[in-house]
Amino acid sequence: MRRHFSKAICVLLAVVLVLPLLPSSTAGALEPPRITAPAAVVMDYDTGAIIYAKDPDTLRVPASMTKVMTAYIVYEELDRGTITMGTPVPISDHVAKISRDNVNYQMCVPLPYNGTVPVGTLLKLMLIYSASASAVALAEYISGTEEKFVERMNETASRLGLNAHYINTHGHKLNYITARSQAMLTRLFIQNYPQVLDITSLNSVTFEGKEYRTTNYLLPGEKYAYEGTDGFKTGNINAAGFCQTVTAVRNGRRLISVVMHSSSGDTRATDSVKLLDYGFGLLSELGLSGSYLDVSGHWAEDAIEDLHNRGVELHAGDILYRPDEDVTRAEFIAMLYTALEITGKLPESVPHPGESASRPFDDIAGCWARDYIVHAWDRGIADGTGNGRFSPDSYITRQQIMVLLDRVLDLPDKNGLNFSDTGSIAFWALEACARVTAAGLFQGVNGRLDPAGHTTRAQAAQIVSRLMEM
Repeated sequence: MRRHFSKAICVLLAVVLVLPLLPSSTAGALEPPRITAPAAVVMDYDTGAIIYAKDPDTLRVPASMTKVMTAYIVYEELDRGTITMGTPVPISDHVAKISRDNVNYQMCVPLPYNGTVPVGTLLKLMLIYSASASAVALAEYISGTEEKFVERMNETASRLGLNAHYINTHGHKLNYITARSQAMLTRLFIQNYPQVLDITSLNSVTFEGKEYRTTNYLLPGEKYAYEGTDGFKTGNINAAGFCQTVTAVRNGRRLISVVMHSSSGDTRATDSVKLLDYGFGLLSELGLSGSYLDVSGHWAEDAIEDLHNRGVELHAGDILYRPDEDVTRAEFIAMLYTALEITGKLPESVPHPGESASRPFDDIAGCWARDYIVHAWDRGIADGTGNGRFSPDSYITRQQIMVLLDRVLDLPDKNGLNFSDTGSIAFWALEACARVTAAGLFQGVNGRLDPAGHTTRAQAAQIVSRLMEM
């Protein structure tokens, strides 16, 4: 049982988790691309690592990129065997009508009144030409109504760990998703159902004797043809600007790029090309094994390389570590758990009466760090953020990190706090902060504390490296 500080001492407790912030070196000889779109990401498909990000976590209107989630659910049903590509889908009067409504629905492809269209054809019309009525037809067939299908879209987004909200299946009303989550969804789609690329790689689809061309101008033979492109989806309405998700493969490596709210169709295409060029350029520059392109010369290089060489999960693959980005809750838990495992410092499992040991949180099913989070929770290391959620992609605060460390380390009851903004630390974190700072795991900057602030990936690496040496 720990001894508790008196209230008088607790009031004086404070800590700072800010490590010295020094400029990092640029990655290789490549300069980050100048992207005109307000939001953009490039993701390495193999690792899920974000190579480049510009405002990746602001919710934005995806327009017809919404249809990626619609198609994902269709492929779930194909995988379950409830439908096949040849299953005839009845076309309701409502769907037939909106398929001809080019005022409220762009990219109209007239569907037959009182007729049927195969699932595979509707998927092609939806993913290649972006036909909105085809999305509604599939939704009605699978869920009975579009409204019921939209409920499933939101349930699926939550299950996959996405930051998204949908109100329709096609995107001509204001759905929302972040650029990061759009890339995550596309990656999961290709991982789980790679056959979707057989459709998204096509330049056109013919229906009722008429050819409908792709909206993806990076495909081979199109205006901005980009070597290796085989999908994925575009979008455009006034509220969204011009959006595009693209995936391409070169030399056995796949990238996924997303741009949101570009000013024109040409700009979204040229921005996508810049993003892919940057990503593949970094891949081609990969040099010494064990080195990240953006770590050489950084003040935290030794700590980062030490963790990498010892097998700590850094969620960086072999491309970038992104040392000056803020570390997420999922990233820090994965880093902490594997460091404790490697050094034999993992605590024993703790009882969780009435809770599921296999799925303690509702929003981690599609998260790359799911197993780490579950195992950490089982051993009393990881807490949720309330309402059954872990919020894996949100950022972890400094005082939250200190509380986690205090749980797994047997530290003496000493007070290492003497910072000028002591009062800003949360009461629930005071004792942990005092012990952890007294143990020398953290240093302050200019005598100040920022307990509710975020922690960079470089700072997290140095903290965990120090922990492993204790």
